[in-house]
Amino acid sequence: MSVKLYRLYCEICNWKRITDGSDIQDLMELKTSPIPRGIPKVDLETKKVVQPKSKDQIKKFRCPKCGRVVIPKKISDPQRELEEKQELEARKKARENEDRLDADKRRSSGQSI
Repeated sequence: MSVKLYRLYCEICNWKRITDGSDIQDLMELKTSPIPRGIPKVDLETKKVVQPKSKDQIKKFRCPKCGRVVIPKKISDPQRELEEKQELEARKKARENEDRLDADKRRSSGQSI
């Protein structure tokens, strides 16, 4: 099970927090309005105006030290990435070993590659 981690970092005062989102109650969230994705269109069948869905903005917080805006950045899971890399290397070595064994069998039986 991988946990999503987020980094909150203020470049002005160097305040930093790594969180999974459960301990941000002490931070003040700034209100943001949704971003419109296009212009309203008229539905020809119903003769009503259809509003396009809007896109929500990223949550923004105030830095507890200096009060500037801090935006959370997603942190990749380094342990999972390391495990995937090791697994790929193990598969590659296993394939190479199988290829070597097959080549040895062919040589010993007198067949050419």
